[in-house]
Amino acid sequence: MREFLYFLARAGIALPMFLLTWITAFYIFDIQLFYAVLIGIAGGVIPFYLIKWFQHRSILRSYKLSSQEYQYIQQNLKDAQKKISRLQGRMFQIRSLSAMRQFNDLTKLSRKIFAVVKKDPKRFYLAERFFFYHLDSAVELTDKYTTLATQPIKNKEVLTSLEDTRKTLLDLNSSMEEELMNVLTNDIDSLRVELDLAQISLQRGQQSREGIE
Repeated sequence: MREFLYFLARAGIALPMFLLTWITAFYIFDIQLFYAVLIGIAGGVIPFYLIKWFQHRSILRSYKLSSQEYQYIQQNLKDAQKKISRLQGRMFQIRSLSAMRQFNDLTKLSRKIFAVVKKDPKRFYLAERFFFYHLDSAVELTDKYTTLATQPIKNKEVLTSLEDTRKTLLDLNSSMEEELMNVLTNDIDSLRVELDLAQISLQRGQQSREGIE
C-alpha cells in the first residue's frame, strides 16, 4: 500500500513538471515541438526517479536495512509468493477432505508468515527456516502427496506412503506454527507491556477513586 501511495506521489509531481517544462520550452523559448516534448519528458522523468530514490532511502531507514539486504529479502519474498500459490493450488487437486484441510492449514500459516515479513522485512531473519526449508518442504511433500493420491491404483505401498506423507505434513505444520510465533514475538511482547501498563493505570484510577470516597 505504501509503495502504491509513493508511486502516486511521484506521478503527482512528475506530470505537472512534464507539462510545465514542455510549455516553457515550446511557448517561451520557442523550441520545436518534437524537442520541446523530449525536454518535457526529461523534466518529468528526472524528478520522478529522484523522488523515488529519496523514498527508497526513507524505506531503508525505517526498516533499518541496507539496500542489499532489502533487495535480497524482496527477492526471497517473490520466490515465496510463487511457492505459496503452488501450495494453494495443490489443495484443489485432491478429494480427501482431511488432506484438503491439512493443505489449507499449511497455506494459511505460510500466508501469515509471508504477510508479517512483507510488512516488516527485518523479521525475515526470524523466519529464515521457513523461507529456506519449511516452505520448500511443504511444496515438495504436497506435490508428492498429490501425485500419489491421484494414481488410479492404491496398493498397500501407495497407501503407506500417503499416510507417512500426511504424518510428515503434520510435523511440518507444527514447525510452521513455531515459526509464526517466532516472527510475532515482538508483537506479543509489546502487547503484554501495553496490557501491564493498562492494568497499572486502571489500578491507580481505582485507588484514586477510593481515596476520594
